[in-house]
Amino acid sequence: MSHFADRWIGRALRVRSRVVVGLDPEVERFPAQLRQRLKDEPTEERLEETLFEFNRAVIEASAGEAVGFKPQVAFYEQYGTAGHVALRRTIMLLRDMGLPILLDGKRNDVAHTARAYGIAWLGREHPVFGTPNPWRADALTINGYLGRDGVAPFQEVNREAGLFVLAKTSNPSSGELQDLALASGETVAERMALLAESWGEGTIGTHGFGNVGIVVGATYPAHAGRLRELAPHALFLMPGIGAQGGSLEAVTRAAGFNGVGAYAAASRGVMYPFKPGEISGPGWRGEVMTRVAAAAKALREAVNGALPG
Repeated sequence: MSHFADRWIGRALRVRSRVVVGLDPEVERFPAQLRQRLKDEPTEERLEETLFEFNRAVIEASAGEAVGFKPQVAFYEQYGTAGHVALRRTIMLLRDMGLPILLDGKRNDVAHTARAYGIAWLGREHPVFGTPNPWRADALTINGYLGRDGVAPFQEVNREAGLFVLAKTSNPSSGELQDLALASGETVAERMALLAESWGEGTIGTHGFGNVGIVVGATYPAHAGRLRELAPHALFLMPGIGAQGGSLEAVTRAAGFNGVGAYAAASRGVMYPFKPGEISGPGWRGEVMTRVAAAAKALREAVNGALPG
């Protein structure tokens, strides 16, 4: 596992993409054929297989258009054991295909608990048996609210892994806390960006970016530009494109060095470019892949077209 930021940017340049595809399975959005299977055979095994099968279709359809993939842990946890197994299989599939894995877990706690989270999601080996960790991702979203001693354990577990610290999130009420001004004059989001920049010191790669990035909603273009000024060496993960109404202008403002610093994350807009009733029958996989591929390509081209040069 090489330096995260360099590997991530290297792939971005090879595939000419700044798109991250979210993998957020919601059974109620699946094609009718898959939902009917679950009604006919309502078992953990069938649910696990259905979740993984749909993910695999999305991954294979959009792999050529994406920098990496972002499974959101909550969408697997909601399905219990079946969801956990499907997530593990999805991570292993992505690794087998050589595709970067950015796990969206937003984890953090006091230091010893943060370390346990780090071992679970970023550790190379099982902590007891020493066998390869099937859950290992290349990067993880974290909450920096506990400060440095809640972040350092993630870095210590795997210094080559990437971290994306929440700074300015895409949701409408993010300003209730993140836009508040501190005594220093900075907002909470701005202070978090400065902290993330400091946490990434010593990890700067050949492309000029470090292994500690920040999450900045594409729904806030003005904030994106300001945070880029404060964190010039941080990769930006920018959710909100698509269903949340995020702006390509935000990605442009955050692009940074050589236009490789900001990445548009889209989940629903790429995974579900159809209504649940529109696709049915045994040919569901081909139809899903055709539509997903088209949606991913359209987003990639739109982002590329918005970037300077």
